[in-house]
Amino acid sequence: MGVVNKTLDGAKSVMKNFSTPKASLAKVEFLVVLTAFLQLSLVIFGSWRRRCNNPTLRCLIWAAYTLSSYLIVYTLGLMTEASFQNELLPVWAILLMIFFGSADSCSAYSLEDCEHWRNYAWQFLIKCTGVAILLIIYEIRWPMAMVLFVLFSLVELKCTDRRAALFVASGYGRQCVAKLMADYMSYEHQSSEGNIDPIQMRGYKYVVRGEELILFKRSKKRIAAERKTPSYCRSLKITDGVITIEKVWKCQGWLLRSGGGDEDSKLKDICLSFSLCKLLSLRFSGFSLPKQAHEKLWKLIQHLYGEGNGYERAFKVVEVELSFLFDTFYTNYPIIFLPFRWPVKLMGFLVLIIGSLMTLGLYGQLYISNTNQDEVHLATAGRLSIDFLVTALILIVFICVELVQLVLMAISDWAKVSLLCKYVHNQSWHNSKRVGKLIRLICRTQLLKPWERKLRQYSLLDSYDYTPSRWLHNRFTALYIDHPGGGKKQSTPAKLSSEVKQAVFHSLMSSYPRVLENGRDSLRLNKVEHKLSWACGLETQTQVIIVWHIATSICEHEHRGQISDPNFRVATYLSKYLAYLVAFSSKLLPDHPGDAEYIFYRIIYELRALLEGRNTKEERIQKLKEIGETRDENGTWSVISQGAWLGQQLLKGKRGPKLIWKVLAEFWAELMVYVAPSDNAKAHVEHLAMGGEFMTHLWALVSHAGIKREPLVERLTLNRSQSWPN
Repeated sequence: MGVVNKTLDGAKSVMKNFSTPKASLAKVEFLVVLTAFLQLSLVIFGSWRRRCNNPTLRCLIWAAYTLSSYLIVYTLGLMTEASFQNELLPVWAILLMIFFGSADSCSAYSLEDCEHWRNYAWQFLIKCTGVAILLIIYEIRWPMAMVLFVLFSLVELKCTDRRAALFVASGYGRQCVAKLMADYMSYEHQSSEGNIDPIQMRGYKYVVRGEELILFKRSKKRIAAERKTPSYCRSLKITDGVITIEKVWKCQGWLLRSGGGDEDSKLKDICLSFSLCKLLSLRFSGFSLPKQAHEKLWKLIQHLYGEGNGYERAFKVVEVELSFLFDTFYTNYPIIFLPFRWPVKLMGFLVLIIGSLMTLGLYGQLYISNTNQDEVHLATAGRLSIDFLVTALILIVFICVELVQLVLMAISDWAKVSLLCKYVHNQSWHNSKRVGKLIRLICRTQLLKPWERKLRQYSLLDSYDYTPSRWLHNRFTALYIDHPGGGKKQSTPAKLSSEVKQAVFHSLMSSYPRVLENGRDSLRLNKVEHKLSWACGLETQTQVIIVWHIATSICEHEHRGQISDPNFRVATYLSKYLAYLVAFSSKLLPDHPGDAEYIFYRIIYELRALLEGRNTKEERIQKLKEIGETRDENGTWSVISQGAWLGQQLLKGKRGPKLIWKVLAEFWAELMVYVAPSDNAKAHVEHLAMGGEFMTHLWALVSHAGIKREPLVERLTLNRSQSWPN
């Protein structure tokens, strides 16, 4: 009993020590510093997630994004209820508010956060109320009142940017922003009918910058003339201040003219990507382009493809386009780079430096001379108190945060577009080669790649028996984290090679304008349609992918020596990539995610029962080959049986390995194009924040071209009573 009493007394003593003024101050200091470093991590890694599919990194970003807001509220509460007086608490409170809106590269973690823009506004108001209460308690006087006013002006600036960015990315905000562009694009193709030249971009009046200057001008005469076609869209006019793609290509300044400083058209392509991003954004607001506009865009894509390694240029344009799209939804850049906003950002940085120096100057002498041990301040050997050092550390961290953000924004694609458009608009710059070289240097600086540039892989025969750790994935943790599920284990990602991009782009070019045929066209060209087309008309697209994936896996094992064959690599990479989409990202595929998940887990269950006890790849392949060579006594026609049979058809044909892999490579490339059209634009934007998907790049291309997937006229209804195909 005595031991228990001593333990309780010790616990009470510890709790009493935690409730002292010094302990409370230390807690506030720790929380303020922690919030500062959380914001620094958001600034550095906020946009990194579109270049990396690392779950640990995403978890850290989510923790920093979520915790920082709660820590600010909690710390402000501790400050207002503190039982002690400290002159630096109001300064810390305002710095916390600055942190509340400081991460320009991570304004939102998910699309749902954008819809809560009004919630963010209310949070800002509540936090400002807490700061106001703290200022009233301390009765701040001149000159510190002026310093706090300077810092608080920065609070309003940064939080306003974030509120506006969230609003623009929300559903209602997108509608407001996209309406004018949708009206203009419904008319744009008519302004250049019969006068289109994608080489010189003649007739491509796609807006790059300045759409807010598009004016609605309708005179009475024009209204009378438009009675037959009463559409106010026809009254949209491009003013001189609006920069279009046509104007960029017509620019005669040294930087952009033919034979000048942009011989490979990389700078002009940045403007093209930005303009196409505006068109792609219309899909998220329920707007669509007319058929003539899609045909015009397709001519542009054909032109990009027709120049040597055109597929590389086309995918590069799409890469940058999707990076703009990511920034539109998840960063403050669309607001910061509005006209006249960039100078405001620079002024904000100067305000921060001036306010920081004034704060340190006013409080420095006070804390150096303060040696009273009865005060809450904790004096150090150098007679500088810890709380003063904390203030200095926070200000240094925040200056670093802003400096890093300025550097990242200065070399961002948004800054490049802004500079290039100013160059096009400002005639005096055209004759200055020095100005052109400076802009060229800035615009050609790229420290980071736009996205991950990898194909994630999944092998069914390697991962079907995978079971997640029950320590990490169980009923309790299911409330907090997503479970991968049995049989879901990614293989090592493959580098997105030029041969894969070329194969897919070639299939895209040969598909338009015909109806997409789910792989049948490639089989027809290789003269194997009558034998293999049965595997293209299965009940669901998930079954088609898995059947061909199993067959490709069998052929891959049998022809391991063909790894040097480009068709071998194209077929195996795309096979495992589409299998990965089935297992992990079925929202990007045609089937309903619920149906795809049910079919996938049913296949996993059947495969585990079928291959039980076969631990090596050799044994598993051998079993599948046996299934492919014999009929099931009950006439079972499962997906696994179909895949095994298809694999045997490929291996036992009269064609050699090279022709087999040519058939498979062209089939998988065509299948990629077939599944690319999608109305689920939201799913693609969500994946942009997870390292990006190659499927999203292809989706952007087919969206511009207006390619849609038609339902198959005939699908085989497979059941137990069906016979095996010949």
